[in-house]
Amino acid sequence: MSDSEQARLRFRAAQRIKRGADFRAVRETRIRHDGGWFLLTARNRGDGLPARIGIVASRAVGNAVARNLIKRHFREIFRRNQHAIPRGLDLVVIARRSATEADQASLEKRFLKLVGKLGDDARS
Repeated sequence: MSDSEQARLRFRAAQRIKRGADFRAVRETRIRHDGGWFLLTARNRGDGLPARIGIVASRAVGNAVARNLIKRHFREIFRRNQHAIPRGLDLVVIARRSATEADQASLEKRFLKLVGKLGDDARS
């Protein structure tokens, strides 16, 4: 993979939801889909900027090692598939305990399926 291809697949700080107000704004839009292992919510910001993601893994998911592993999985899924996510979307993934039992490929398949549904919902 060339340097220019690598640069396009980076996970930049601007693609991460960090502020509590942004998390609340996504939660209040009520656009959500249940992925079994996780809940995916979205908000259309209405701008053409790249999509952003925030990941929530509470203590109910498991110990710190399990929570961080789940968050790493979702960040990597987002990074590799950022071209498939509509611009202007804020996504919040809320991990469930059962996510620790799923492999990354299964999580990715379900995530992409739900992002496709969310893209249609968020545009309306």
